[in-house]
Amino acid sequence: MLSYEDALKIILTDVRPPATQTVSPSNALGHIAAEKIVGTENVPPFHNSAMDGYAVKSEAVHGANLNDPVILKVDGSTMAGDSPSKGGSGAWEIMTGAPVPDAYDAVIRVEDTLILEKNNQDRPTKISVMAEGFPGKNVRKAGTDFCPGDILLEKGDQITPHHIMALAALGQYNIPVSVAPKAAVISTGKELVDDIDQALLPGQIRNSNTPYLVQSLTSYGITATNEGTIFDEPEKFEQKIQDVLSKDIQIILSSGAVSMGRYDFVPDGLKNMGAEILFHKAAIRPGKPIVFARFPNGTAYFGLPGNPIASAVGLRFFAYPLIRKMRGMDPESHTTAILKNTFSKESLFRFFQKAHCYHDDDGRLIVDILPGQESFKIKPMLKQNCWAVVPEYGLSLDAGSMVDIYPLYPDLGIGGF
Repeated sequence: MLSYEDALKIILTDVRPPATQTVSPSNALGHIAAEKIVGTENVPPFHNSAMDGYAVKSEAVHGANLNDPVILKVDGSTMAGDSPSKGGSGAWEIMTGAPVPDAYDAVIRVEDTLILEKNNQDRPTKISVMAEGFPGKNVRKAGTDFCPGDILLEKGDQITPHHIMALAALGQYNIPVSVAPKAAVISTGKELVDDIDQALLPGQIRNSNTPYLVQSLTSYGITATNEGTIFDEPEKFEQKIQDVLSKDIQIILSSGAVSMGRYDFVPDGLKNMGAEILFHKAAIRPGKPIVFARFPNGTAYFGLPGNPIASAVGLRFFAYPLIRKMRGMDPESHTTAILKNTFSKESLFRFFQKAHCYHDDDGRLIVDILPGQESFKIKPMLKQNCWAVVPEYGLSLDAGSMVDIYPLYPDLGIGGF
């Protein structure tokens, strides 16, 4: 039986480089940068005022204070959006964001001035300055935020609203991004009821795997379609897969029918359709019966076990690493936390555990492996904010041991921290 690491190496072998496309900043959220993007402009593009007030020559108001103000005439006015002015010999009324005229090197905020005279248009013509200035006071210099050559995105970065603000500020309109793979989700089992409004008959259960898989993938920027449920009929399964293969789909995920029972038809069905089964079963809990295969056209197939948590683990720790590579992203990193309670397991498998992490009074990151780890139990997920990964070696871990933890979903961070 393959170790998790060996299974992951197989999954990540011979992955085709992602195709690229260009998008505008307004459509870039969640996409992955296909190349490094550098700025080509100064931001701010010109010296501008950080305050409503008066632009002055700093030497003209040297030593000015409330008891010894400096009187200056006001030679003009500039608002945000006005063209830059050369200025004059006295002061210059200026609004926040307006270009600072060339003649001045400081701005005195309006609170530190007093209007002594106005013209017939109610504009100040003479002011009393009650605070001294210095070169650069309340002036936003051109290029003090961004300069040409500043890195905005590295190749493989996932684009966030922060990036979009920077891209928009710098006029970067066509953003090269990788094309995300598309996924199809299929469930198997005649016991499943897809219609949430339908009353259950004896022996039936509601299908929770498909909504989870589709929505999880969607939240990660992957277009995922629900291809329905196959009621333990191998012929219809093969028909459905052939139909999916005719579409623009790069990843297929099914849940159920991958174990050793008489109705676990997925492995044989895949072989019948020409898929190469690259592994069947991995030394993990939950989710040991997982299947990974590839079709001749390159479409990847994950046959996930039917229990909800086993299906979630298959998506999180097998399918998502492949999706990251298909999008041109670096492998995911993890963090470590201090195990709250002693943990024991019955086999030398890697265990993916529903867990809750938090910072204690000393600021240490603590992880508590939750009760209810059985793969059919969904309720503990409502308290879960991370996955604790217990390694293969050893059958127990003492309280205080360091344990690897992963966020619930890639790149979304450890829940609540």
